[in-house]
Amino acid sequence: MEGIVATMSDLFSALPEGYLPKWLLFTTTLGLFNTVQNYMTDSLTKRVYAGKPNEVSPLAARFFATWTMSVSMIRIYAAFHLEHKFMYDLGIWTYVIALSHYSLELFVFGGCKLNGPFMSPAIVAVSSLVWMTQQYNYYVKY
Repeated sequence: MEGIVATMSDLFSALPEGYLPKWLLFTTTLGLFNTVQNYMTDSLTKRVYAGKPNEVSPLAARFFATWTMSVSMIRIYAAFHLEHKFMYDLGIWTYVIALSHYSLELFVFGGCKLNGPFMSPAIVAVSSLVWMTQQYNYYVKY
């Protein structure tokens, strides 16, 4: 147990200062949980896409899992390298893409409804975009 605590302490000490890098790691953790659950079942994904749950197949859930894992990997790198413009921009783009996807599903395709399972990722995307936009000049150095 001591080794795990030491490893976690080393991990967090390598992050840039502030809460934003920790937030990126937190949303990464949520994304990795979502990845695992999407590989195992499509039941939670059907709740997010409650407007058309019949269109959420096991294949669609696994595809969504792979997409979510890819985005999570970008956010991990961004969390540790926010001083680099390209990493900061990639981190922002992960939230832009997510918000675009959920907005299209809500307003255009009808796949989502305004319910708790939908609102969670939408709120994370919006708040992260606002936060990252506001903190851009604080973190980006190169």
